[in-house]
Amino acid sequence: MYTTALQLYEPTRVAAIADRANVSKETARDYLQWFTEIGMLTQTNETPDEFVRDEDYFQWRRIHRLRGLPMEELEQRLKTEIEKEQRYRQKYDAEGPDQVDALDHADYADVEDVWSELQEWKTVRRRIEELEQARQNHDNTTQASA
Repeated sequence: MYTTALQLYEPTRVAAIADRANVSKETARDYLQWFTEIGMLTQTNETPDEFVRDEDYFQWRRIHRLRGLPMEELEQRLKTEIEKEQRYRQKYDAEGPDQVDALDHADYADVEDVWSELQEWKTVRRRIEELEQARQNHDNTTQASA
C-alpha cells in the first residue's frame, strides 16, 4: 500500500488504488485514511473516495532530512545547485525554465533533450529552495539548542 500511495500524483479512487496494491477495498481504505491522518495523502473527494499525494508533506520530509546534514555539506550542495542554475540561465538566456520555449532551442530531432533539461532545471530550483530552507532551519535549530 505504501508504494502505491507514493505514486498517487493524480486524485485516484479507492477501488483503483486497491487494484494497484492487490488488496481489498476495505484494506486500502484503512491504509489511505491512516496515510491521510499522518499527512502523506489528501482526500480530494468523499463520494467516491479519492486520494492524492500531499506534496507539502514530501517537501517537509526532504527538508527535514537535509537539516540533519552538517552545515558545510548543506552549503556545498547549495553552491553546486546555484552553479547549475546559473549555467541554465546562461544557456537559455532566461530567468527560469518556464520562460523557455523548447522549440526555439532545438530542432525537432532533439526537442525532447531540451524538455528534459528544462525539467532538470525545475528540479534544481526546487533543490535550491529546499536546501536554503534546511540551512535556515539548521541555523534556527542550532541557535535554539545552544
